[in-house]
Amino acid sequence: MSTKLAAIGSNRLLNLLTDNCRQKFVANCELVSINLGEVLSNPGDIITYIYFPVEGIISWEKQVTGSPYWVVTLIGNEGMLCISLLMGVNVRPCRAVVQKSGFALRMPAAIFTQQIELKPALSLVLNHYANVIYNQVLQIAACNLFHLLENRLARLLLMFHDRSQSDEIHITQDQLAKMLGVRRVGVTKAAGSLQRKNLISYVRGSVIIHDINGLKAVSCVCYEADIKTYNSIM
Repeated sequence: MSTKLAAIGSNRLLNLLTDNCRQKFVANCELVSINLGEVLSNPGDIITYIYFPVEGIISWEKQVTGSPYWVVTLIGNEGMLCISLLMGVNVRPCRAVVQKSGFALRMPAAIFTQQIELKPALSLVLNHYANVIYNQVLQIAACNLFHLLENRLARLLLMFHDRSQSDEIHITQDQLAKMLGVRRVGVTKAAGSLQRKNLISYVRGSVIIHDINGLKAVSCVCYEADIKTYNSIM
């Protein structure tokens, strides 16, 4: 597994551990493929596995009764899926869906619980990350209430860009609308505005970013706030 893992990349969260601690932790994981559209969990499911993406993107989604799911946050190689287990809660609060195919380190929940009890340094790093997610959830709640759709769309595209390290994002307008919790016509209008500013183009189910700095300028302040939170806490 180590050769394949080195070839495709690593998880930034686990990279914060010492080499010895990280190697022992990864030895208890298996490297698995995660595929576009795959539902890794639903609300209320018992947690059986923890995921640390090394390549690929997972969305953490919440639904209000009678409405579509909307994205709480995106998880790439900067984080992990199933932080609630850190607090002793083994039930998943949200749906988790793969938004970009790739790979993840997967560990059985029982072994993960043992690991965080045996490794204080690991527990400290992961609890800091839980604080990051808590701040992100609060930020997006305020964002959805106060910021314009065009600004929120720019932020979402930047989040995809950061986690995929690619200027081309394979996603449809329907998917973007669902992730933002709005109608497709709203996304079409917002995306059209970004295209007229020559920041992006939209072709055959893909968004291509042409001006990353321009997109950052259009994005709401929540994008930079998330980055600062991650850097300061982690």
